Amino acid sequence: DEEMPEVEIDIDDLLEESLTDCYKPTDGTHEEEDDDWAVAGTEDLPHVPYTPDRYSEEEMLERSKQFYALLNARRSVRFISPEPVPRVVIDYVIRAAGTAPSGAHTEPWTFVVVADAETKHKIREIVEEEEEINYTQRMGDKWVQDLRRLRTNWVKEYLDTAPYLILIFKQTYGIKPGGKKKTHYYNEISVSISCGLLLAALQ
Repeated sequence: DEEMPEVEIDIDDLLEESLTDCYKPTDGTHEEEDDDWAVAGTEDLPHVPYTPDRYSEEEMLERSKQFYALLNARRSVRFISPEPVPRVVIDYVIRAAGTAPSGAHTEPWTFVVVADAETKHKIREIVEEEEEINYTQRMGDKWVQDLRRLRTNWVKEYLDTAPYLILIFKQTYGIKPGGKKKTHYYNEISVSISCGLLLAALQ
C-alpha cells in the first residue's frame, strides 16, 4: 500500500494562524479581487465512471443496523489511554476522513499527526492558555455554568497522554502551479464533514 506522505510543518506557525483565524472578524472584503488570486479554472476535467454497489432490501437493512450499532457505541470520553496504536491505523483513519465531499472538490483540509512528547506538551500549553481565556473571559458565565455538570475545565492532561494527536486545519485557499491563489469554497463546512468521517473511522 502507498504510504501517507510525511511533510515538514512548523506547528507553531500553524497553531498561531489557526487560533488567530478563529477569533478574527469578517470584514466583508473579497480577497479574490487581488491580483494574487486566480480566476476559476475552465479546464475540461475527465469524467470518472462510477458504478455504485447495489444491495437487496434485506442487505440494506442489515448493513444500516450494523453501521448504526457501530456509531451508537461512540462516546465522548475525557480519560484517554496511553496504549500505543499502530501508526498505519492512524493513516487509514485519515484516509477515510479525506474521502469527504468538499466545495468544488477542493479538499480544503490538512491533517497533522503528532507523536513527539515535547511537541504534544507544547500544543497542550497553547490549548490550555486559550481555554483558560474561554472559561474566565471569552465565553461568559452562562457557558461556564452550562458546562459545570460535565466537570470540565481548561486543564487538558489527555493532550500529553494520547499516543497521537491529530490536528485538523482548514485551508482557506490553495496555491495553483503558477503561484496564484485559488478560493476554497465552503472550506469550514467541508472540513466539518471530514471531521465527522474521521470520528466515524476512529470508532
